[in-house]
Amino acid sequence: MVGVLSACAHAGLLEQGQGYFKSMEKVFGLVPKIEHYGYMVDLLGRMGCLNEAYDLICLQSLHNVELGEVAAKRMLELDPRDPWGRVMLSNIYAEEAKYYRSMGLRKEIKEKRLKKSLGCSSIEVNGSVHGFLVEDKSHPCYNDINFMLKKIEKLMD
Repeated sequence: MVGVLSACAHAGLLEQGQGYFKSMEKVFGLVPKIEHYGYMVDLLGRMGCLNEAYDLICLQSLHNVELGEVAAKRMLELDPRDPWGRVMLSNIYAEEAKYYRSMGLRKEIKEKRLKKSLGCSSIEVNGSVHGFLVEDKSHPCYNDINFMLKKIEKLMD
């Protein structure tokens, strides 16, 4: 299966690679190993799906430092100015109580002045898509939206 995933990564066959990866356990009874995750991160990265690569890594590497290191190195190769590989690996190190390594990566992010992209979300209402960035107050309905969110928060308490 490693050869198949590698071929998909090099050929840019995103959907096929994802299909094979997902079928490993369900169809073939194979538990994905670090090599399989590495090729999936490679495939997703080559196709510009860095958020999906990050999500895949986070799902599988919370307690797997080795996988996190491999994935973070691959993310750094793809885009050395993108801080997500370092952030992800820093979180893994912190989770494993490897605080010296975690803080070293945070320091590197700061020293290199790397910036994380802002979180964003969108919603479609009556055929129009509305996008929102973290701390963006430019939406014409910002005050109404904020008021409604505060009402919902009170109801949830």
